[in-house]
Amino acid sequence: MNITLRALTEDDDLRAIVSLAERIWSEHYPGIISWAQIHYMLERTYRPHLIAAEIASGVRWLCATDDSGPCAFAAYAAQADGRVRLDKLYVLRSHRGQGVARRLLDELIEWCARAEVEQPVRRVYLTVNRNNSGSIEAYRRMGFSIEGSLVADIGHGFVMDDYVMGRPIDSVRPVSSPA
Repeated sequence: MNITLRALTEDDDLRAIVSLAERIWSEHYPGIISWAQIHYMLERTYRPHLIAAEIASGVRWLCATDDSGPCAFAAYAAQADGRVRLDKLYVLRSHRGQGVARRLLDELIEWCARAEVEQPVRRVYLTVNRNNSGSIEAYRRMGFSIEGSLVADIGHGFVMDDYVMGRPIDSVRPVSSPA
């Protein structure tokens, strides 16, 4: 599979990412969270103007594309404490298990070495729904471990009940390299 990664800009037509997010969330999250929460979270997160505002504020959005079009995306940003928050990492069901998530994480780790941030990046962290067992296992295979938990009220009667997972960056070593 020939995958191309591209950093998105606030001037890109971001509707393809919105459409991709809606497709992935509809495939993946039923049974983990309710349809009402899926729609609520998509509406409050995945709109072109909201993505553009994140990019303008320093959040790096990556899109993975193959011959059929966009198939995955990630979004992350450096934090003042020397960590990078991986806020989004989503892959179409048809592309899971084919190394696409690893490619996106490898690019994040390479970006950590190049990023001009206040402190050297030492750790990548993310949050993942406690009931999202497939994603938790995928993150474990890529060197992440559970470091804690977080329950956050996100409004309209919904909560995010997540694990916090982290991965050290001892040296800038791609995820796909042996430890």
